[in-house]
Amino acid sequence: MPSVYRRVLGARFDSLDPAVQRLHSLQGQQRLDGRCTIVGAESRLGRAIARIVGLPRAAEQTAFTFEINADDSEETWTRHFPRRSMRSRLRAGSNGELIERLGIVRLRFTLAVADGALTMRLDAVRVAGMPWPRAWLPMVWAREHGDGERFHFDVGARLGRLGLLVAYRGHLDLPGAGPSA
Repeated sequence: MPSVYRRVLGARFDSLDPAVQRLHSLQGQQRLDGRCTIVGAESRLGRAIARIVGLPRAAEQTAFTFEINADDSEETWTRHFPRRSMRSRLRAGSNGELIERLGIVRLRFTLAVADGALTMRLDAVRVAGMPWPRAWLPMVWAREHGDGERFHFDVGARLGRLGLLVAYRGHLDLPGAGPSA
């Protein structure tokens, strides 16, 4: 059975950078190491929301571990940041979208491929099963690209007047690659 991302992207999957294809083709239980820089929430309420959802705190060029458990129907991602881990479950939606569950929050994304990079656009949010108003949707960005044996990511979320909830960017060394610099 194809991976979740291959099912969502279809033929577009083949135009991704090879490192992005490798990450999104992993099966079973895998553990990858890398490094990232994290910018934390800007406001007091933003920090409270980040804590509830399990978003990471600020850290500069820190070790980062990513665990994936992928099977035919879904992927569980656990991102190990300093002092906090963030777990989410991903699956292919029925209309070609990616569904990510992060605690009581369910996010629906549209994926796009341009110049080998993968980008994600947030289309809808449900909190505890209830639809979140579109006018209150956070601005979410996610971009992934490859560089030889490394998978690079740039992810973040901003929520209206609350400002930045989190932003993190960095890389993961793919299986068979050397250690992080």
